[in-house]
Amino acid sequence: MNGNSKVSIITPSFNRADVIHETAISIFHQTYPFWEWVITDDGSTDESWELLQKYAEKDSRVKIFQRNREPKGACVCRNISIEHATGDYLLFLDSDDLMASFCLEQRVNTMAQYPEADFVVFPMLMFKHKPDDLRLLWNVDSPLDDIERILLGDPVCQGTGTLWRKQSFVKSGMWNEKLLLWQDVELHLRVLLQGLQYIKCLDLRPDVFLRISDISLSRTQYHSLPKFLSRLQVLKATTEAVLQKNMMNKYKVGIQHMFTDLFMNATGNNYHRQVQELLELQKSWFLFTPTEQRNLKYYAFVRKFRFYKIPLVQKMSLKNLSKGLSSNESSLNRIYYTKNIQL
Repeated sequence: MNGNSKVSIITPSFNRADVIHETAISIFHQTYPFWEWVITDDGSTDESWELLQKYAEKDSRVKIFQRNREPKGACVCRNISIEHATGDYLLFLDSDDLMASFCLEQRVNTMAQYPEADFVVFPMLMFKHKPDDLRLLWNVDSPLDDIERILLGDPVCQGTGTLWRKQSFVKSGMWNEKLLLWQDVELHLRVLLQGLQYIKCLDLRPDVFLRISDISLSRTQYHSLPKFLSRLQVLKATTEAVLQKNMMNKYKVGIQHMFTDLFMNATGNNYHRQVQELLELQKSWFLFTPTEQRNLKYYAFVRKFRFYKIPLVQKMSLKNLSKGLSSNESSLNRIYYTKNIQL
């Protein structure tokens, strides 16, 4: 083991009294003893806070706090916990997920092998009722560039899949507290574009179990305007970072993919102001050809005034949009457009 290096397990909590006890048991059963569980409650209205108090009374390694600043949300709670954390490493664990008993031991031992790494990526399993009931990995490695994978909606991990050196995470800027959605996406795009060093150890035993819930706080009202604006913020920040590093040629397909996802959401939900903002942004970013831009505007016009209800217009719109956007050099981008554009 790496001496007595302490791991700070960072958990935001909100109304999880029904499942957080399972999470607590998985932490108390760790084979590696040098840990602290730092939990910040986000104003729970169930019995969560009472349960957390009991855990803190039972074990001095459990440290509990209540959110004392705005805005409300998991990212703020995580950052508050980090501010109180005293560990050498950070592990992010949500209040409904579980750790294998060997998780901390495996991660600390692995981290010791890569002293140059700011963080290490580990494999995780999805579950619904009990660990490994789905026998489904979160993801597997790929020869594709990791930034490109994230942009294309195929991230190799999410927040729980990493072990961070605390100092590195704090220097990176921590969690973006303004985001309601895509917090993991923004974090990993940001730190990878910053050039932080990391190692993927996806050949190890999966050591965290991510719960697939029918009710997810992050997925509830996924297409609402506030959560759309959160995703738009990630697109803008990422694209500006890519442009500043002169890497648009390398990641243009991925940026186009993310843009198209948001554009289709905006037009489909009648977010007219955001549609116009997206059209202006892609123009300033030189994201599409003039022909593609014209067809994007035409599609937005048809959606806004509901001309798509006219059969002939519907047929022409799909044909023109598919034809115009298929001029892009990327076959992947071409496939995405022709398969996913629907009126």
